[in-house]
Amino acid sequence: MILVFGGAYNGKIDFVKSKYNLQEEDLFFCNDSNLDFSYKCIVGLHVFIRECVLKKIDALEIIKENLSYLKDKTIICDEIGSGIVPLTQEDRIWREECGKVLQFLSKEAKKVSRIFFGIEEVLKDERN
Repeated sequence: MILVFGGAYNGKIDFVKSKYNLQEEDLFFCNDSNLDFSYKCIVGLHVFIRECVLKKIDALEIIKENLSYLKDKTIICDEIGSGIVPLTQEDRIWREECGKVLQFLSKEAKKVSRIFFGIEEVLKDERN
């Protein structure tokens, strides 16, 4: 698994498509609390997590239960909050849940990269 995260609008999708030779049809865009594991890349994991929070579903448990389906995927997630405490309780819960999921996936991933304005910072690479 490859985990790519960073701020919103920092070029994560373009980076992943170029670096890993992915096409638009390889990308699954999260838009609710369901994940489609048939795609090579899951985009917007933070959206999935937010929808889970709103529906009081444990996103981390879903990720853990489906970890075997994620082993060969690239996952893209926005960094939520960047250290700034959100105003609403709902957004604070979302930020915390996103952090828990990203911590778990970071441990499981073979490679973890942060994208900052389209530039990759490799935090972990066990693929070599």
